[in-house]
Amino acid sequence: MSDMDPRLARTVLVANQKGGVGKSSIVAAIGGMLAGPERRVLIVDADQQGNVTRSDLGVDGDRGQSLAMALQYTQPLTPVRDVRPGLDIVPGGPHLATVGAMVATASSSGLDIAANLAATLADLCAQERYALVLIDSGPGDAPMLDALLDTARYLLVPSCDDDASLEGVELLANRYLRARRRGSAIDLLGVVLFNVNPRANVRNAQVLANIQAMLEGSGAAPFEALIRTDKAAAVDLRARHLTPVELVAATRHGVRGRLKQLSEGSWGRAEDTLWSRDASGLANDYQQLARELLTRVGEHEGRHQPEPAVGVTS
Repeated sequence: MSDMDPRLARTVLVANQKGGVGKSSIVAAIGGMLAGPERRVLIVDADQQGNVTRSDLGVDGDRGQSLAMALQYTQPLTPVRDVRPGLDIVPGGPHLATVGAMVATASSSGLDIAANLAATLADLCAQERYALVLIDSGPGDAPMLDALLDTARYLLVPSCDDDASLEGVELLANRYLRARRRGSAIDLLGVVLFNVNPRANVRNAQVLANIQAMLEGSGAAPFEALIRTDKAAAVDLRARHLTPVELVAATRHGVRGRLKQLSEGSWGRAEDTLWSRDASGLANDYQQLARELLTRVGEHEGRHQPEPAVGVTS
């Protein structure tokens, strides 16, 4: 393995070669939970759709221009700062659609987007002293994915329990192994099941066993945390650009607001409607995943990290 720049030692890539498996949701949720005054976190939205930027966190951003310029010209990355307390983001968006064309001409131009990304991200991490960097990847952008695999220190793979999502895990595993053979220092932290029924114990155990077999020889195991399906919460999170912890607070405030509206006879305004009634179960799933993530990173580093103070209770 090549020596990794120590400034990139806390970079976690969240990836799967299939879309709709929770990559952006996980990045936004964990970033929002772990960031704070004492622990600064950076999100890199490396997806040309920019979902974690616009939909999850409600940030306008530069539509991926800063990241595209860093990849092509090693121009310094320009994050949007404090989108939540202690949380910065390098926005994604349509400017990243040019990455494929960049790579196609790389042999003649000498462009190395992986080296450019590593250099600019390492400089930003040194400048801002982030405790953790979370990278969201697009599902089908192979050149970008290879650059991210060559840059990040750790890989977390979300998957739903359907065959297409698990096939995306297998496709990603092949790219991960190729990255390792190229000399990448990236390590697989594990696979986390997303959008599952937490009461389907037999089904979940079967899927986890299949994933365990997939991971055989990698040194990684499936995460114990399962991210439950909650359609009402999913609608509210993106429509209101909330993190799960923020949604818990909003639903609790919403209950008080609904009672007040009923007492005043003003019930029913659409702008006051939240579909969720209690998102604490979903938030606790993410809290458990955040704890496991820090624990596994700590184990790789030879020490255990403290649990994040998230402040969510069921």
